[in-house]
Amino acid sequence: MKKILIILVLIITVGCSNKEVIINDEENKVDSGMQINENQNNSQISDEPINIYLFWGSTCHACANLKEFFNELDDSYNKYFNLKKYEVWYNEENKKLMYEVGELLNQTYYAVPFLVVGDEVIVGFNESKKEYILDKIIEEYNNDRYDVMEKLNN
Repeated sequence: MKKILIILVLIITVGCSNKEVIINDEENKVDSGMQINENQNNSQISDEPINIYLFWGSTCHACANLKEFFNELDDSYNKYFNLKKYEVWYNEENKKLMYEVGELLNQTYYAVPFLVVGDEVIVGFNESKKEYILDKIIEEYNNDRYDVMEKLNN
């Protein structure tokens, strides 16, 4: 019931969006279909989706389940985030990036799936983590908007 109320409040507060999220595994990126106007002020930027980062292994069952979870989300969640995916078992550059992100966030345990939402790392995936992940995404969207990749590049 709490989850339903949160979703309804967020939908009413943020409004409806026709934004479509297209996940492309081959290019390890998500195209949100949205463009940022360079003349936007800070209040308008808050409507932009946050970036979340998934480091995954190609034959990892938990990784496949997490990707499926994101693919099956209700469209009302798509306006909150862009999912950026990086395969790390066969791509050394992506693996190095995962360790750089982990080091920046004081992560001491590395396993896949390795999901970064804001300044938090969520390692592993199972049914019990679904609600927590969604809550963290919405919390980050509404508050901090920390983007680890921006911090890495500075």
